[in-house]
Amino acid sequence: MIGTGRAGDRDLVLGLGARAFLDLDSDDVRDAGGVDVVFDVIGGAILERSIELVRPGGTLVTISMPPTTQPKGGRAVFFVVEPDRARLADLAQRVRSGRLAPVVGSVRPLAETAAAFARRHRTPGRTIIQVADE
Repeated sequence: MIGTGRAGDRDLVLGLGARAFLDLDSDDVRDAGGVDVVFDVIGGAILERSIELVRPGGTLVTISMPPTTQPKGGRAVFFVVEPDRARLADLAQRVRSGRLAPVVGSVRPLAETAAAFARRHRTPGRTIIQVADE
């Protein structure tokens, strides 16, 4: 598995199980060669560059936006998750038990939503907006 991110994400990505790391700012991701599966969560220019990585017979999966082109000799899948109470309960149980460890970059109150997403400094992980006090 090849993980990608910014230089500051390297240790985190390798710690999550990637065997190699490509820096999106300084490495040419095309050097990775043909890969079996690309899983894109960013979209935009990163998604477009990722299409070139898929080997013939491989698959590009994205949750960000439908790709504008198909990988040569491969296929692209736009993946959307529909809310499902049973699946959400299963995910919550996996998090509680430690079997699933989401990477949380920051937790901000609802009143700071705009500022949380307008930050200039990236943090690895998801930004969580807390809508109610615990």
